Order: sequence, then C-alpha cells, then structure tokens
Amino acid sequence: MLIRFVVSNFLSFNEEKEFNMLAGSFRTHKHHVYKAGKLNVLKGAALYGANGAGKSNLVKAIDYLKQMVVNGGLEKSVNSQKFKLDKTNANASTEFEIEFYYKRKIYAYGVSVNGNIVEKEWLYISGIDKEDKLVFERKTLKSGKSKIKFGKSYIKTKKDKLLVELMEDNLLLSDELLLGKAKNLKIVDVENVREWMRKCLWIIYPHDRKIELLLRGIALHPQLMQSSNELIKTFDIGISELLVKKISFDAYFRPEDDKYVSELIDVVEQRGHAIFYDSDGTSLFAVKENDNYMVKKMMSRHVSDLDKMIEFDLAEESDGTRRLMDFIPVVGAILEDNITCIIDEIDQSLHPELLQTLVKKIMDEPNTKGQLIFTTHESNLLDLNIFRQDEVWFAEKDKGGATNLYSLSEFKPRYDLDIRKGYLKGRFGAVPFTADLKKLNWQEIHA
Repeated sequence: MLIRFVVSNFLSFNEEKEFNMLAGSFRTHKHHVYKAGKLNVLKGAALYGANGAGKSNLVKAIDYLKQMVVNGGLEKSVNSQKFKLDKTNANASTEFEIEFYYKRKIYAYGVSVNGNIVEKEWLYISGIDKEDKLVFERKTLKSGKSKIKFGKSYIKTKKDKLLVELMEDNLLLSDELLLGKAKNLKIVDVENVREWMRKCLWIIYPHDRKIELLLRGIALHPQLMQSSNELIKTFDIGISELLVKKISFDAYFRPEDDKYVSELIDVVEQRGHAIFYDSDGTSLFAVKENDNYMVKKMMSRHVSDLDKMIEFDLAEESDGTRRLMDFIPVVGAILEDNITCIIDEIDQSLHPELLQTLVKKIMDEPNTKGQLIFTTHESNLLDLNIFRQDEVWFAEKDKGGATNLYSLSEFKPRYDLDIRKGYLKGRFGAVPFTADLKKLNWQEIHA
C-alpha cells in the first residue's frame, strides 16, 4: 500500500511536494487505519481543488513513474514535462520518489531524470526507527556509464560482482532503469518493487474502460458473477443482474470478417483468450471452449412492468451506469486485495448520490484490504462521516503557478464541522471557480 509520493519539476509541480497516506492522531474511523509495519497508513484519500490546480497532475506524476518502471526506463525525454514557469528548471532534473508497504517491508524507491538520461536511481528498505537498509544506488556518469552501489547483503559472490561490473560497463544504458534489470539481478527486493508497481498500483483516468476487467474475470472465473451481482444490487440502478451471453464465432461474425477472425483465433490460441470490441465500443471476450471458438458478451437484465426479465446490451445503458460498472472490478479488488487504486475525476458521469454510495461502500467496509485515492470536484463527499480529516487533501496553485498540496488535518477542524460548507466558502483554500459571473458580460455577448 502507498505510504507517500514526492515529486519536483514535473508539470505544475515546481519545488518538491509530498502527498502521503500517513494516519494522524485522529480518533474517528479507526477502521480506516492499516498497519504497514510500524506505520499507520490510511485507507483512502480525496483530493480537491479548482480546475487547473494540479490535481490530475499528481495522478500523472505517479503514473509517469509507474510507466518508467513498467517499460524499464525512459521512452522519450522528460524535458517537455518539466515545470515551465521557472526558467531555471529547463536544465534541472525531475525527481520522483515513492514509498510503499509490500510483503512486510517498506520500500523507498526514487529516480532523478533529465532529458533522456536517468541521472540517479535509488532503492532503500525503510528502517523507520532504525537506519534505512541500502538495496542499491545508481548514478550515471558523464561518459554515459553507470556507477552502481549495492548493499553488502546483496553482492556475495564473484558472479554477483561480475554482473554489477557488466551493468556499469555497458549492460545498463543511460536511459534505462536498474530496476528494469530485475530479471538479470534476481534480487527479491528489486523484483518486489517492480511487481508492486506493475500489479498493485492501479491508475484510472476518466475515459478508461475497466469493464474489460470484469468481463475477463467473469469469463475465466464464473464464480465471480455472484459477487458482482450482489455488489451491483447495492447501488439500486435498476439492473437486476448481469450475465455473460455466449455466441459462436459463426453466429457472431460475417463471412467478410474472415481475415479478422483468423487473426483473433491466432491470439486465442497463443494467450487462451482475447479482448476485442464491437462496433459500438462494447468489450467482448473471445475464448476457446470444447474446441469451439466463442464470443462472450456482458449483458444486463432489467425487470419489466410485467415482471419479466428483459436483456439489454451494455451500450444501451446510461453513461453513468456504464461508468459505475467500470468500477465494479475496481471496488471488488479494493475490498479483497492489497491494491492501491488512484482514480482521476471519479465523479465523471456519476450521479452524486451514486458516487457517494460507491465511496461509502469502500470506506465503511471494516474488512477492506486496499486503498482508494481519487481526485474530484464533488463536494458532497466532503463529509467527516465518510472520511477522516487526514484523508482529505487539497491542491492549490501559488502566485508563481506552482501546485501546492496540503491536508485538511493541517487546519485541525473539529470532527463535527461541516467541511463541505467551509470548503465552498474558501476556508481551506483550493476553492472551485467563484468568479463574478456578471463580469463575463454574457448578456451583452448574446444580446
């Protein structure tokens, strides 16, 4: 689970700024606090701020670091992503550091990049109340070669030393991460960091479609259908149940689709299944069952006025309903697995009451295992009956155009305070658009 993230010189972040999930001393919602070794870490966080304040840039910064780790290095120069309102930043480095708890250890991984060069890279196991344990430190020299230092417990044999020498000489390029060489290094702590970043850190943007996760899960594990239907019934959106409809390739595809079908069959044979899309954008699942190629399609059932079950394509459901269904596998994962899910603009296409039900489902459940972090404008979620004071964050730009991040806990509000009203009145800063609409001269423009 995520403990903290630090970023500097990236998009709207100028000087080093920190976002963290560390629990304060508040006594409310004790079930929102997890034990991460010797640290107390929070279940959720809601990030507020005006349009352009930099909320989404925090998500993009975390995602940028994740993609570097997934890709094993920089795919292109970072320079276009630097903070541009300070001229000195053009030649300065961009830095990211992330700290998280995984497999009973607290890892602190960071990287400093400039242009298409990884200037520095480091990985420690946090000691909290004792000295941190070095896993590795890496520095790229002017020659383009690397200088690498591992903790003593990781380099024990001549073979280990030789591998490090090869990395320093030419095996590790200046645009590559040492973390990306996990398979070569075969060091558990290095593999753990890469694994957490790849599998346990989920980033979801407003237009991402996660219904594919649900379709894949149910298609491969039919027992998930029951839990999914139980969850969707709690939202009271008119859907009685979900179902997966099976259609043979012959019945689904037209004769003129032969070339595409052949390519799809190749993917199924190689991977065991394939995701593809209907003409209306609906996700479909191709699989081979009993030597027959089948298309699996998610459908919904509603009860008619005559108490009959009527089937609907998902494309016939409202944007809000489809957006909610995107979140079903996410909610299930947060409730059951140790994942950290970061959602940008969680309120998009969702009715405020439905969104509140969704968030409360996660935050109120005492046995939730994962973390939910999101950006939003929806002030109805600013409720201390839903969140703790230290789970509410704000983003606000200073006079120089740089984003600042701060927690509601810094204001030390009373537990019975109406923080929604306080936010809308500007008590905590980070206020939404509040310009005098009369000054826009709309009447004159449209007269």
